[in-house]
Amino acid sequence: MENVKIYEKPMFRSSQMIIGMDGWVNAGKVSTFSVKYLVNKLEAKKFGEILQGEFHNYSIQRPHVSIREGLIQSYIPPQSIFYYWRGREEDLNLILLLGVEPYVNWPKYVDTLLRVAEEMNVKRIYTIGGYLANVTPDKETLISSTTNNEKLLDKLKKVGSVLTQYSGPTSIYSEIMWRCRTKGVDVISLWSAVPAYIDGIYPKAAYYILKKITVLTGLNIDLADLKRKAESFKMVLERRAVKQSELRRLLKNLGKRERKPTYIL
Repeated sequence: MENVKIYEKPMFRSSQMIIGMDGWVNAGKVSTFSVKYLVNKLEAKKFGEILQGEFHNYSIQRPHVSIREGLIQSYIPPQSIFYYWRGREEDLNLILLLGVEPYVNWPKYVDTLLRVAEEMNVKRIYTIGGYLANVTPDKETLISSTTNNEKLLDKLKKVGSVLTQYSGPTSIYSEIMWRCRTKGVDVISLWSAVPAYIDGIYPKAAYYILKKITVLTGLNIDLADLKRKAESFKMVLERRAVKQSELRRLLKNLGKRERKPTYIL
């Protein structure tokens, strides 16, 4: 397939795809961290990639290079890597995409992604996103959800997500969702609120996102280690608040506000 390099082709009668991307959709690194966690936890195998060059603007996001004592060690351009995990049950197989949201030619990127999904007999796609919001870390993280299949709305409410109400600029996730309506592939987009002052990974959001994904997919994995990481992060944040008066005042003021979600698709 054009723009795709396949190293190994797993054969599935049925599978589900989970997508995490860097870029606009990745506040708190929720999107990429969640998929990396699943890749490592499940020991998923790398089987291919979307060749990102045609879809990327290198002047906006440059490749990463490593040089030691004058000798180049590595050169890593933006990548969209596919992994697979074969479940014990025939209908519980996962395709994981860890990528970078393309800067240009979304339609062709989505064409490429959906051709891989078709080859892997993907029946449902999950996309993961994080957005910045005026929330505090002391309550359960708010998760909003959107789908292209009306029949899934009750299921999304049952797992405790808030159905999205939004109109405005969007991400490539919406193009994936819209295009899949005519292909018989269900898409569920799950987004987590991330406190606006968080810099770097916010593990609590990843924990609550993955709690819902495990229920929706039927995936049985223990998230206890991720929960501990989230609790540890909260303690670190509390210690920072004790030392930093500005952060302490911010948390206090946010706690007084009515908890309203902000939505980005």
